[in-house]
Amino acid sequence: MSVPAFTALTTAVVAAWLALYRLPFNDPARRRRTALWLAGRTGLRPEAAFAVFGTLVYLLLGALALAVLLGSTPLTFHRLFHLPAPGAAAALALAVLGTSSATVLCVSLLYRADPRADVPGEIARIQWIASILALPRHFRWIVPAAAALFEEVLFRGAVLLGLGTLGGGPAYALAFSTCLFAAGQVALVSTRTQAYVLGTSSLVLGAVGGLLTTATGGVLPALVLHMSFAGFYTHLSASPAPGARTAPGRPSL
Repeated sequence: MSVPAFTALTTAVVAAWLALYRLPFNDPARRRRTALWLAGRTGLRPEAAFAVFGTLVYLLLGALALAVLLGSTPLTFHRLFHLPAPGAAAALALAVLGTSSATVLCVSLLYRADPRADVPGEIARIQWIASILALPRHFRWIVPAAAALFEEVLFRGAVLLGLGTLGGGPAYALAFSTCLFAAGQVALVSTRTQAYVLGTSSLVLGAVGGLLTTATGGVLPALVLHMSFAGFYTHLSASPAPGARTAPGRPSL
């Protein structure tokens, strides 16, 4: 398959994945009915039942997308988990620090432009994060980590490394996989503040994770980076904005 054809296929597959995950439950009334139906059959609280269901749907659709993309390249699933050299640990530590610092900087710039912005509140209202916060405390780490696993294997593995096996240059592969990842995250939000925070952080995470993957030849360092980063949003969404009062009923850790 040519690089342009794989680029088009990847864009279509990711768009279908996210659309099938989000659109059926975009209507709040349909979400409530589904949550109540699931709660009646699982014994869980409606919010927790829907969170588990939504996570399974996201991962299942992601697995199908991954199978399609891997099947379109010479890349094998085993090749994605190439063990990095011992020196990669230092690079990973710097990547975690740099990604966190860049994300905090982007949020700080938003607060400087709009001191009344409530970033934690906005993040907590994102549908998939609100679902995570409805789960018991320990699942608030497990669920984001599972999503991070699939996203890294797909975006940094099948897309970035896959483009490399098809003859795409490293700069193009990095730019395309990063922008597609960020666009996918922004597609799951509903306000400008949410789009700014997730968009900028996803660009940083995608770029740094992509560089790690390119340098090490596998997704493991980028996976560790993403999994540590995923927990950041869970805690951010439960923390009040500077100078802001905690809204009644806001989830907290």
